Amino acid sequence: MSATVKFPLSNLELFALAKGEIARFPATFEEYWELLEAAEYRVDYFDHEIVASMSYESENHSILASRLSYLLQNLFWNNPNFKVHNSNRPVCIPDCEHAVFNPDGSLVAQPAQLFEYRPGMNAELTPVLLFEVLSKNTRLYDFGDKLPCYKKIPSLRQILYVELLHTEVTVFERIEETGQWLETNLKGPEAAFQVSNQPVFLRDIYGDLPA
Repeated sequence: MSATVKFPLSNLELFALAKGEIARFPATFEEYWELLEAAEYRVDYFDHEIVASMSYESENHSILASRLSYLLQNLFWNNPNFKVHNSNRPVCIPDCEHAVFNPDGSLVAQPAQLFEYRPGMNAELTPVLLFEVLSKNTRLYDFGDKLPCYKKIPSLRQILYVELLHTEVTVFERIEETGQWLETNLKGPEAAFQVSNQPVFLRDIYGDLPA
């Protein structure tokens, strides 16, 4: 039976099953890629399950993800060694049982290495930075399932978790000498973190959104 028969395809069908929460369906890796191509909503693959959430995002979520992507684009717009991707670009993690996630944004060193499911369908293997905008419905998933897998990506150097309701960013940064991860919690508009030795201020991410 094909994935298009076993799983909902539209946001409306998914909402009827999950009532706006994250939905999980037992599935094979092949069924995941079928559904990724056919579904209206965002689809991840983790622990032999399709993990699905509706494609609708709140206004503030969209603003924060867009602003951070814009800031990264500005830092690397004339640098051919990097590309910035949005939430529609999947990341595959072979060391986490071939989990596939769609972060809210990513920075990928060039030339990129790709996992190719079939011609025309692939996922990034070598991001250097990933970011997620947290929400009530996704917080447990972002920290509980995604974060341990993200840390297994050999190329990854930074993971950013951006709070939705107040000015706060949690930065995970790999220590080159040991491979361990340093966690730093930043609060307030004047706080900043470094990307490629250049500061990114929280005020530029949040702007006039509620602090």
